[in-house]
Amino acid sequence: MAGAYDVIIVGAGSAGATLAARLTEDARRSVLVLEAGPGGPVGGDDDQLANVSFALTARDWGMRASVAPGREVDYPQGRYVGGGSSVNGALAFRGTPSDYDAWGERNPSWSWAQLLPCFKRLERDVDFGAEEVHGDAGPVPIVRWPEGELVPLQQAFRRGCESVGFGWCADMNAPGTRGVGPFPMNRDGGWRVSTAMAYLEPARQRENLTVRAGTMVRRVVVSSGHARGVEVTGPDGAEVIEGGLVVLCAGAIHTPALLWRSGIGPAGALRALGIDVLVDNPAVGRGLTDHPGAFVFARPAGDPGAVDPQYQLGVRYSSSTGVPDDMFLSMMNVFDLAAMPDLRAAVGAPTAVVLTCGVHEPRSRGSVTLTSADPAAAPRIELNLLADPEDTVRLVEGVRRCRDVLRAGLAGFTDGTALLRDEDFGDDAAVSGYVTSVVAPWYHASCTCRMGPSSDEGTVVGDQLDVHGVAGLRIADASVMPEVCRAPTNLTTIAIAERAATLLSP
Repeated sequence: MAGAYDVIIVGAGSAGATLAARLTEDARRSVLVLEAGPGGPVGGDDDQLANVSFALTARDWGMRASVAPGREVDYPQGRYVGGGSSVNGALAFRGTPSDYDAWGERNPSWSWAQLLPCFKRLERDVDFGAEEVHGDAGPVPIVRWPEGELVPLQQAFRRGCESVGFGWCADMNAPGTRGVGPFPMNRDGGWRVSTAMAYLEPARQRENLTVRAGTMVRRVVVSSGHARGVEVTGPDGAEVIEGGLVVLCAGAIHTPALLWRSGIGPAGALRALGIDVLVDNPAVGRGLTDHPGAFVFARPAGDPGAVDPQYQLGVRYSSSTGVPDDMFLSMMNVFDLAAMPDLRAAVGAPTAVVLTCGVHEPRSRGSVTLTSADPAAAPRIELNLLADPEDTVRLVEGVRRCRDVLRAGLAGFTDGTALLRDEDFGDDAAVSGYVTSVVAPWYHASCTCRMGPSSDEGTVVGDQLDVHGVAGLRIADASVMPEVCRAPTNLTTIAIAERAATLLSP
């Protein structure tokens, strides 16, 4: 083995970049970060939010996912330093306190009381500063659009929301708040601030930090039940790198795939792929969760021209059949349909105003599995977004809410809906069929290596993020969530890494 490090971190994404920066604050600890994608540059044109091309080809794994049997969609995931935080829409939402308290019921280190300091530590809240629930000295700027900077379409969206009963909410990250309000965003002006920019770049000059990009980790090397390092393929070919501790931060798709290739997973499936079984754990890769969403397309009234920014406001609210704060609603001002000729023809216009709704507490579950032991072969991603009928019921209600907002506030900006006629909205079967045809993931993959006691069926890591059955191996990314949080997942993933840094420090 060559090049021993105290800690090897696999993945320089939202979690990995954060964890590396925090761990190397201790100059006595040597840390190696391995990133499959490019290592930079960061802060260039691709980090502008105005293009609304969240997952750029050069930063994407190019994977596909099954939404339902017989229907596949592109499934963008960041393959670049900063990971998902380098390709997403810069939405910086927290989950609800009850999300994390539910985690803490079986994982006492992960309750809201434990995670609130992590959220405060990571953020520099430009609007609210240091207070009971916010921080003002963290590396990630959190900003919201001032009311005076809302573009006319978003002002109309707000009026529509308030007309149908959604109250104004100035801080959507404060516990217990809901209604319509400005997105909290990790941005600086029109730029997305990734963890590569906020955490990793300021730490790059530390002598105890090494970052190797363009390096694919094939497997974790385990000997006598202890992780000893990783086998990688990079610019210099194949090698094994030794480490005192290996931490997987490859995300909810690639972390379980890496465990499978390392012999940790369902024994029968591993043997079928010719992989020696080290730990038989059927839970690895199971429980894949994403937030399902649906759309209401409206034809613009006239030429809307360029509208920047494209999105500023959203709504957190409760469905009539689910738990509190289980739904989300927002609007994209002008969606260019040039690259989707079939949809353009169906809408009857070159652009559309798009209202979106999503279920933030989904019941449906999917899986991540391997079809080959070759790390170059993409994992099979089965989302099963509407496997639980309750998710369809709530999206049907959400589509109707979108239509209500559209009618109440945007009549002067739009010229009717597309794909659904006015009379269709009152027909349960019509709206349900529509939802089934357009449902899409929000790219918030999570829960594939769930946290919990080893005695609990369906768990992969314990309260300290240690992989069941293997010493010296931890996981610190969105895969460990016991249940997905009721919010976009990026900020919670960063908080997981902040918490992991505390747990891994003496």
